Amino acid sequence: MKPKLTKFLLELALMLTLTISSSTQARAAAPIPLRAGPLSMVFEPDNAFLRYVKLGPHEVLRGIYAPVRNQVWGTVRPVVTNLNVQNKGDHFSLTFDAVCREREIDFMWRGSIEGRANGEIEFTFDGTARSTFQRNRIGFCVLHGPSAAGQPWIIENVRGEKSKGRFPIYIAPHQPAKEIREIAHELAPDLWARVRMEGEVFEMEDQRNWTDASFKTYCTPLEIPYPVRISQDTKVQQKITLRLEGTVPKEEASAPGRDGRTILTLAHDQSALPRIGLQVSSQVETLSDLELRRLKRLNLDHLRVDLALASDDFPRKLRQAATQSKALGVALQVGLRLGQRPDAELQRLATELTTVRPAVSVWLIIEADRQTNQLARRFLTPFQGKALIGGVHEDINFTQLNRVRPENDKLEVASYGITPQIHAFDNSSIIETLPIQGDTVRSARQFVGDCPLVISPISLRSQTVTQKPLPGELPADVDARQPTLFTAGWTLGSVKYLSEAGVYSLTYYETVGWKGIMKPGRAAPPSANFPSQPGGVFPLYHVLSEIGDFAGGRVQRVDSTDPLSVVGLALSKAGRARLLVANLTDRTQSATIQDLGEGMEARPLDLQNTLSTSQDLEALSPGPASPVTPEQPLVLPPYGIVRIERAAVQRKK
Repeated sequence: MKPKLTKFLLELALMLTLTISSSTQARAAAPIPLRAGPLSMVFEPDNAFLRYVKLGPHEVLRGIYAPVRNQVWGTVRPVVTNLNVQNKGDHFSLTFDAVCREREIDFMWRGSIEGRANGEIEFTFDGTARSTFQRNRIGFCVLHGPSAAGQPWIIENVRGEKSKGRFPIYIAPHQPAKEIREIAHELAPDLWARVRMEGEVFEMEDQRNWTDASFKTYCTPLEIPYPVRISQDTKVQQKITLRLEGTVPKEEASAPGRDGRTILTLAHDQSALPRIGLQVSSQVETLSDLELRRLKRLNLDHLRVDLALASDDFPRKLRQAATQSKALGVALQVGLRLGQRPDAELQRLATELTTVRPAVSVWLIIEADRQTNQLARRFLTPFQGKALIGGVHEDINFTQLNRVRPENDKLEVASYGITPQIHAFDNSSIIETLPIQGDTVRSARQFVGDCPLVISPISLRSQTVTQKPLPGELPADVDARQPTLFTAGWTLGSVKYLSEAGVYSLTYYETVGWKGIMKPGRAAPPSANFPSQPGGVFPLYHVLSEIGDFAGGRVQRVDSTDPLSVVGLALSKAGRARLLVANLTDRTQSATIQDLGEGMEARPLDLQNTLSTSQDLEALSPGPASPVTPEQPLVLPPYGIVRIERAAVQRKK
């Protein structure tokens, strides 16, 4: 096997197998605000994560944490105990124990963080293997936030040599820097942040490839063979030191957390609202009359179905999808996966297409090289009509499109998927992916030009993970947050950023089931870890309904002073306008809106009601209207969403 192909397969395995338990999580412990002289930050006790290190308005680091990765790149969740915090106002000391135990892995490490009044932070990792196991990585990851893009750096390598450069503006397909001992980057004129890493060899990757909001500098270079056998009693010790250098501002550090009032501003930029669709359900084969009626109200553009042409089952799936798309009056987007006999498989597909005659708007040939792409096009051309045909290296995330760039002059369509849980799984990290989704589009435009961009599929978790769940767990491709208010807000933010960046179409979730927008009313596997009622719609259904009212319309960019807390999606069509504002946090937020105009009123969407009822659409009853003025801030409950329209415009019935 060729070295490049081997490396690709290993990296693909990395992305496909990053999973954690999908059991319902207890409410996260409150972040602990800390300060080291002019620097503010928070410590998250649940996952031993030092986060949001800031100097006034400048983000110095997005975070520092120390994961234990098993032999298939899964993260072993730490259990933090013996937390001791000595907070002295402008300096602090913090210690804790973290136990990482999963199957054969038993690793314990002692963490210590010192924050000093001069703005220096020292984070040490002192670990011991309490069993013998295979690992891919143990130790620190340092995250520089997306605001570092384009900023100058000076990197010292492990030999003491220094070089100048910059953080990439557009998403780098491969590691921007290797063999790192220290990174200094410019925060402002004559102000640098210097991060020194000891105990291992470090290198950097651009995590925006996977929509993570950071440049990650991690230990153990990927060029070193893995997994590695760790013997019982093996010691692992590392240290990260952060220092400021230059003219440090004397103003007060910004308060940890994001509790101030958020300001939303409507910009002048506009783009077309993308065509929005869903995936065919993997849990139910037919749609009931009620489910069809609900789906029609969303004004969907398409359904997506994936066909593995080497499988004897693909004709049934094709017919099922064609029947559903016809009932809904929408087209199909079809993903084709070829096997070992592509000629025979495509011939069989052609025979089925002659009989079924589905309405297809996009064909995506997945995991195919140039030869199989050409072969598929030859078979599909007689059935193409106005459909777009595109080859997709893989459809999990932006990474492989970025690394294996297509020939621009032959593109009919380019495509990639999005899932926010490749490297991190907590709510904060998932919310951080939202602005980066737009960055992937802007980076893709550098090499695909103006060709249509199909972002598909978009899901909370990777749907290609097949790891068998432990007793009591949900399947590895299901997230217990699917039917929650959290996912409703995340979906609104995703539509916002991808729409504002300008794409052809978006495909989210599935129609019905654990990975869908509603739970089937008929017999379905019960689970105490999935909080929903049989036959009920999930809150995200109503978000898609609010957006679907403006299918074929326009999106106006909405800027937020705190995009990790409150965001807005502005829609317009045929003289109508609607602004949806979402609180992305589990805390009450307030927001004011600039340049909105007069005569506007806000109505909260009662999404909470959908969590406890199996009633039909009427379960969503917008709350009482209130005028919206710059002087009167919106008050948004945790994960709350508000609809803002002109007082004379009523939502359709």
